[in-house]
Parts: sequence; C-alpha cells; structure tokens
Amino acid sequence: MSNDLKTTAIAPWFGCARMLAARVGELLKGCRWVGIPFAGGMPEVAHIDAPTIVVGDVHRHVINLAQCLRHPLHGPQLYRRLRRVPYCEEVLDASQDWCRRHNERPGRGDGPCDQEAAYHYFVACWMGRSGKSGIANEFNGGISVRWNAHGGDSNTRYRSAVASLHAWRQILQRCNLVVEDCFDFLAKCQDESGHGIYCDPPFPDCGAKYRHSFSEADHRRLAEVLSGFQRARVVCRFYDHPLVRSLYPEGRWTWHRFTGRKQSNAVASEVLLVNEGQTRSLFDER
Repeated sequence: MSNDLKTTAIAPWFGCARMLAARVGELLKGCRWVGIPFAGGMPEVAHIDAPTIVVGDVHRHVINLAQCLRHPLHGPQLYRRLRRVPYCEEVLDASQDWCRRHNERPGRGDGPCDQEAAYHYFVACWMGRSGKSGIANEFNGGISVRWNAHGGDSNTRYRSAVASLHAWRQILQRCNLVVEDCFDFLAKCQDESGHGIYCDPPFPDCGAKYRHSFSEADHRRLAEVLSGFQRARVVCRFYDHPLVRSLYPEGRWTWHRFTGRKQSNAVASEVLLVNEGQTRSLFDER
C-alpha cells in the first residue's frame, strides 16, 4: 500500500472495515478476479492484488466519486478544487444541500462521471462527522470541530483525506466500477477457481441505519446465494451475531475472529468468514 495513503478509505463509511482491510487482502491472495458488491469506503481495495477487480454499490455518490478520482482530467481538477476550499461550515452546508437536492444525479459506473457531484459528496463526507457516509441522514449535521485535545483534529482529517487522493487515483485505476444491486452483481459472478468475492454488507441490527437498508430477509437471501459458490473463494465480514452464526455455520465456513470497534468506539467481536473448501486450499498453498 502506498505511503501517500494517509486516509485509508475514499469516504468515512459507517461501519467501514479499515482495521481488517489488510486481512481481507491476505484471504483473497492468489485470486485473479475479485468482485466486491458492497463498495462502501473501499478500504480493502488497496490491499487486494488481483489483475481484475470489479467494485459495485447501489450508492451512486460513492461510485461516482471513485470514477471521478481515477479520471485523467476530472481527477486532478477535483483534487485542486478540494485542496483550495476552506474548511468551514458554510462550505459544508452548501455541499450537503447540493447532495440532498441531487441525490440520484451521479452517473452509473463506467459512464461519464459527474465532477460537481464528486466535489460536493467529498466535502459532505469529510467535513462532516466521521462515519456518517452511507447512512440515511448522511447529508445532515454540522461541521466536525473538536473542542478538546483528546483525539485528532477534524480539519487535519479533511486535509489528510485530500492529500491521499493522489494515491487513491492510482489504486482505483485497477478497478471496474458499477452502480448495481448486490444480488444483480452476484448473479453475474462466475463460480470458478481463481475467482474471489468479498462481501461486507450492512451488519444485522445495523442494516436499517443505511440509506440503502438491508433487512434480515436480505441477509438470509445473501447467505443462500453465497453458499452456492463452490469453486470461487468467498470472504465475508460481520460482527459475531446469532443470525450470522445460524446462516454461516462453522464447518461450512471458517471463522477468523478479531477484536474490532463499533462506530461508538466500543469493543466488538468481528469475524471474517471464508467458505470451507476454499479455506482448505488457501492454507494448503502455504
């Protein structure tokens, strides 16, 4: 991963997997094709070494931002504009208002990107409270200002995110970007050896908080679809939760447990799951 990547996601996504991103890359090592149907803030992409990476999401703004960043003309122009804008409440208010009024405007994946949408979405993400991107009210709330010395400075966080855009532009050059529902995306994924699928859906009990919600019925449908892949390597990220334990039982899935943190900074037990047959071949290679 580039040393210039001071901010390890393109958007401060709610529930983002920044702490486990490198482990995801390790579990997908050796795959020649990787599909990611839940893009979110995309921290894992920087750690996935595959010739072909397809990244999708139903959230048009985040896909459009990625598309603009890697564009040979729009990317540098977007960087210069974001670098020069002052960190202030008036700028944030204007961008949040723009995003609320144009919420479905950004283009679709590999189509023409919308630089104006990318600018306002980036400002709304990084000048506002961290971790709100992707939730239902992501375009509400005041500017993030820290009134004590117990943590990093919010203005510095914004400037670091802008400074990381050069590195993100190079990372995103390797990706194919699509605006697509996760189930439509997975229906196009081919069950072949050397293929990998990484799923980081909204977690159970948290799914209703997202702009594009994910219900228990959606989780059951997702587990059924993923269990159908026999040759492709499937990696999923969740909190350790009773529903997850019932849908992805040990024996059929290998559980890798980690100590993570919730959005509130409380300690949480996170898991990365790998379909069992592919786990055996993964460790046989080592």
